[in-house]
Amino acid sequence: MTLMAASWPSNRDAAVMTRTGPVLVSKTTSSPSSPMMLPSTVGSSIQGWSVTHVLHPSTTRMRAVGRDERSRSEPFLTPTSWGLFMNGEPARANEGHPMARELINVEAVDRAFGAVDVLQDITFKVNDGDRIGIVGHNGAGKTTLLNTISEQKQDTGDIDFAPGIRLAYLTQIRDLESDSTIEDELGRKGRQFQELEDEIAAIETQMVDPAFYEGDWEPVMERYAGLQQTLAASGGGNVAGIAKGILERLGLDQHPMDMAVNKLSGGEQAKLALARQLVGLSGIDVMFLDEPTNHLDIHTTEWLETFLKEFKGAQLIVSHDRYFLDQVCNRIVEVDNLRAWPWKGNYTQFLAQKTASEAALADAIGNLEKKIQSTMGAMAQMKRANKYDKSISAKHKMIERYQQELKAHRARMPKKRKSLILSLEATDKGSMDVLTIDGGTKTFEGLNRKILDGQDLEIRKGDRIGIVGGNGQGKTTLLKIINGDEKLTSGKIDLAPGSIIGYFHQDHATLDFNLNPVEQIQKLRPDFQYGDIRAALGRFQFSSEQVNTKLSALSGGERARVALLKLLLEENNLLLMDEPTNHLDMESKSTLEEALINYTGSLITVSHDRWFLDQVVNRIWELEDGKVTVHYGNYTDYVRAKKGLPPLAEGEVSEV
Repeated sequence: MTLMAASWPSNRDAAVMTRTGPVLVSKTTSSPSSPMMLPSTVGSSIQGWSVTHVLHPSTTRMRAVGRDERSRSEPFLTPTSWGLFMNGEPARANEGHPMARELINVEAVDRAFGAVDVLQDITFKVNDGDRIGIVGHNGAGKTTLLNTISEQKQDTGDIDFAPGIRLAYLTQIRDLESDSTIEDELGRKGRQFQELEDEIAAIETQMVDPAFYEGDWEPVMERYAGLQQTLAASGGGNVAGIAKGILERLGLDQHPMDMAVNKLSGGEQAKLALARQLVGLSGIDVMFLDEPTNHLDIHTTEWLETFLKEFKGAQLIVSHDRYFLDQVCNRIVEVDNLRAWPWKGNYTQFLAQKTASEAALADAIGNLEKKIQSTMGAMAQMKRANKYDKSISAKHKMIERYQQELKAHRARMPKKRKSLILSLEATDKGSMDVLTIDGGTKTFEGLNRKILDGQDLEIRKGDRIGIVGGNGQGKTTLLKIINGDEKLTSGKIDLAPGSIIGYFHQDHATLDFNLNPVEQIQKLRPDFQYGDIRAALGRFQFSSEQVNTKLSALSGGERARVALLKLLLEENNLLLMDEPTNHLDMESKSTLEEALINYTGSLITVSHDRWFLDQVVNRIWELEDGKVTVHYGNYTDYVRAKKGLPPLAEGEVSEV
């Protein structure tokens, strides 16, 4: 888009000629106390220049291009630093202008790292209003896809952005400085301001040089003013104040601002990082989010869901949180076997469509195989009868066509990964009694509230209990009390005879990180032969290399699988599980859920995974301010009861 013959009148509007016709560009000032005023006229032609967009907040640059040069990422002015008007109406990518409805077009994109292919022939579009969930097993390339698109770093293929769009990226890495205070962190600006401020600083470096004013300095100064206005409009001048307001809505305003970050819990640190990252999203057209719900409690996750559903731009979201994907997304892209497969609807609708599609594909493959076999049989009979005529040639072509169709169908059929094999068996227990707590109270020195306040609780055989509550309420402490790791301050806890506890720690504390998986299982079950141990680890997706790798060098998901295998090999009939789905991919989560549904013992779990709670629990313990409120049913039943709604009928889908 070449800008031609622009001059600025006193109101600082200008007519700009584009290839599609004249557009009026209005440069707005964010406040009366603008740091500088533009000259009333520029007077010089800027023909032969075009404006290139930036991936992150509004660092639009001008560069010289040939009149006929076509840039794949040639955009227009960024919407928050310049007011764009077409036919007298403001035009914005996320306000439905037909020319800007398609925000990103990804076509035939490949990405590799060295000799390893990660993505192949990726093709899909991102339109205004899309909230796309990117799903796939661990290591499928989901985050790579997000980075490839946002940074336009494909090896081959095209990634085209609509003119002038602004992007923001919310990373799963919480880049907090542990030795800083809450106030320090709230004032530290997120990535969305980095390029903006870098360019402002570069221009200011030029401005202190007297030689700068001997050249064509006016366009640079105009750019400088535009950048400052964008920074102000995005909240860059008041990051701390805006972030503090978000923090209050997230329920983390009870701590003093001079409190050290390293004194906060993991969930509280996640809230702090989220509050800072969400500043400056005004005017953003496309937001990239990588595991945004990691370490957030359910209350904060639900707040984020509302925020994202109200956000006016498009979103691409990598997440393992299936309930979150159901609530937020209206499209799903599955990354599998190097390819990306787009689906309409949320996660539940994606699963239903995928199941139906695979069944139809399997039927089509079976029919083609039968047709090929039948046609080849007919040809063999004709040859035996020496009937060599045109029909033989026709059948040859028919078989070739069938084989091409069969090859295409088989390529579309997802390759089945080696699944996790998990079966949990409860040690037999005759009595229905499992555990009781009478008048249980728990306090900690220095904490001005009680974790438990005179609570009477009972667990019976077959109970499947999910403990929910905000970060810091004491959910994990309650599990530790039941396990005997923590003692009640007052009251009585009674574990019934024959009750045997199996404990899954969220930090895998029951494992010895100095051992490898084989040694860990040998320590637990010295009666096992080496071949039996290798077979058990193979059922838990461990390769020959991984079984000899120290647990300290394994990923969180791999350690979680060792911890689950440990539970499988132990005797128990009361499972205590603290965030058991953390680090597991979706397929492994489903396997765990199926195993727990078939488990005949009792279960008490702390989990932020609402989908998991919906599948496996039959009651909810809500822990708040030392009080435990019992709700019957799964998580969705609990939410509906809190809102005064009846339980779901069989087959009914909840909208809450």
